Amino acid sequence: MSKKLFVGNLPFEVNDADLSTVLSVAGKVVEAKVIINKKTGRSKGYGFVEMETEELALEAVKKFEGATLNERPLTVQVATPKQESQAKSDEGATEAPADAPSTPAAT
Repeated sequence: MSKKLFVGNLPFEVNDADLSTVLSVAGKVVEAKVIINKKTGRSKGYGFVEMETEELALEAVKKFEGATLNERPLTVQVATPKQESQAKSDEGATEAPADAPSTPAAT
């Protein structure tokens, strides 16, 4: 089963193909995607790489976490599912926050 990695602190000139080539040293890369700012068309400095197996993904983390690419130390971690922002998850909530002062019940 494939496993996705987060790769941060990428040099801004790195593209999808470059990212795939670098991480393929650790094993078969299924997909590599550098995240691009839609307004500027420039890299945001991070991306995601899907490795063919979980074992290859863990090998890539060991091999590349802290390694330098164009004089920038990379951050390579197993990707976690995107968390919905707290504000969005609180929409429609009817309970008061735990730290809100309590109001006495009307009698």
